[in-house]
Amino acid sequence: MTTSVPPSSKPTPPPSSRWLKIFGSSVIDQAVLSAANFIVGLILIRYASDGEYGYYILVFNAIMLLTMLQNSFIGTPYVIKLPELAEAERKQWVGSLLRDQNRWTAYGASLALATTALLWATGLLPANLAWLALAALAAITASLYREFFRNTLLIYQRPKTVLYADMLYVVGIMLGCAIAVQFPIAAIIAILATALSALAGAHVLRRQMRALFDPDAPPGKLAAIAPIGLWAASGAGVYWLFNQGYSFVTAFTLDISAVGALAAARLLMMPANLICSGIQKQLTPLSSQWIHDKGADHTLHRLWLIALILGGGVLLYSALTWLARDWIFLDLMRTDHPQRDAFVILWAAIFFVKALRDPPMLLLVLRQRFRILTFSSSLCAVLSLLLCYFLTLEFGAVGALWGILAGETLSLLAVLVFSWKEARTRPTPA
Repeated sequence: MTTSVPPSSKPTPPPSSRWLKIFGSSVIDQAVLSAANFIVGLILIRYASDGEYGYYILVFNAIMLLTMLQNSFIGTPYVIKLPELAEAERKQWVGSLLRDQNRWTAYGASLALATTALLWATGLLPANLAWLALAALAAITASLYREFFRNTLLIYQRPKTVLYADMLYVVGIMLGCAIAVQFPIAAIIAILATALSALAGAHVLRRQMRALFDPDAPPGKLAAIAPIGLWAASGAGVYWLFNQGYSFVTAFTLDISAVGALAAARLLMMPANLICSGIQKQLTPLSSQWIHDKGADHTLHRLWLIALILGGGVLLYSALTWLARDWIFLDLMRTDHPQRDAFVILWAAIFFVKALRDPPMLLLVLRQRFRILTFSSSLCAVLSLLLCYFLTLEFGAVGALWGILAGETLSLLAVLVFSWKEARTRPTPA
């Protein structure tokens, strides 16, 4: 027996004007985050050593990995179920998931803290890296807490609320970075500033979410979504390997300074990348509703169109960046690298391929084709990292980017084929 859900409690597809407002707020939010990341990176590049910037990038990439895993594990199943739940059920789900998230984050943080202390005490971890690990642990824990509320509010299509909290976060990390470069341990101070800013942003977001979750809901929903969540998180982990795995391969193959050089060139493309990511987050709940209302084939055509628009935007931005590259590197960043122009071209190509791939991939995610996504993406990621390693040994840091581009291109081809087939099989009823 099913419970009748009042029409007012069901998510309804927003009208065109509301879509524009949602995407507009998302673009503004990602523009704010992008500008802040660019400023933070610029300050560290100009006033801190390449090694300190490299350490900051490695920790930042670890934060991105864990927040992405959490968002995929929790958010993907919830987006799939959202159209089926009444308002009271949604509050129960969010409240239960929040309690589970807090509990498991505490377990993981305690284990990481004990491991760091043990390695430090036995002399296996130098003091400077131990302090860096502790700062990273604080930033990761706070970022996971903040990201839970961000992701939930974005699922509820409330990007304006997220924007206000993100502006507070942005101010905090920029002030912290400005203070950090006054000291030789710039990476540790900048990471601690990230932790404090994330906590402040989480506090604001939680206050805005009070009407959206039941604080007394019993825990346990995390286990209920685990079958779907594990596959979604596996796919997100593979996705991260494409985006950030190169930094750890480069650090292992070359040195931490090479990571800083690649990250400095990547920084130029982050505004376009983050805007695409912001639109992608809003596309997830909208695409779920499109599938329920119009079917998979109609949804895929919309997603392909959006992908072409995003790809065109990346190309336009890349052209402008190329024209201004000398001024950006030599005058603004005050840094240079013999392979700098190759870095810029390859990063632009990588983000162009990503912009084309990510929207149609949503159809496979929302139709829960996690096995085929994880399998194909894993093959592409393994090939990509192997190429990164061997090409880095042969050609230096630029070889890592050739490896990424090869893996991303294969992934794009796989997604186009699988999404086209998916749109023509077992259409979802409206």
